[in-house]
Amino acid sequence: MDLTLIMKTDAVYRVIRYIGVGLIFASLAWAFYKGVGPETHPGGPAFSRAVGFYTDGKYEDALQSYDTSIREYPDFVHAKRGRARALMQLGRDREALEAFNEVLEQDSGSAVSFANRGILQDRMGLYPQAIADYDKAISMDPHLGEGIDWFTRLLQDRKEKPQTLTERLQTLRQRDAGPIEQ
Repeated sequence: MDLTLIMKTDAVYRVIRYIGVGLIFASLAWAFYKGVGPETHPGGPAFSRAVGFYTDGKYEDALQSYDTSIREYPDFVHAKRGRARALMQLGRDREALEAFNEVLEQDSGSAVSFANRGILQDRMGLYPQAIADYDKAISMDPHLGEGIDWFTRLLQDRKEKPQTLTERLQTLRQRDAGPIEQ
């Protein structure tokens, strides 16, 4: 093999190695910079904790942190929405319904909140209200009617594909207002 070709190949690999090491250091520096600074989230540190608790399925802890965030930032609608979802997960349906109503008074453009309130009302047997909220949510954001994608199901370790909002809406419309199998 020619000596100049070997020297050029070594130079290329050296450059690639320096770029790789540089990118590693740059990403570590960025992670350190983002990790040590003050909390800049509009809901404050309590909101960040609440999201973590909710994601981990610790709904009671999430509720407490959402409440703290709301006390500190009373107009932060995302904390109120999280509070409503935590109440719903805890089975405190009446409180959750009041919380979703408050969220929708503040943010009437939230298709996700209409969908969640519809799910809650469906669970409570308030089928006409659920139908209205499902309709509104799907008309505002048609993707909500499609359900969760395979990747989200994988991340949430869901083996079976759950019924979509569109499918549930069709089921509710086809039946009387009596008890409906889920």
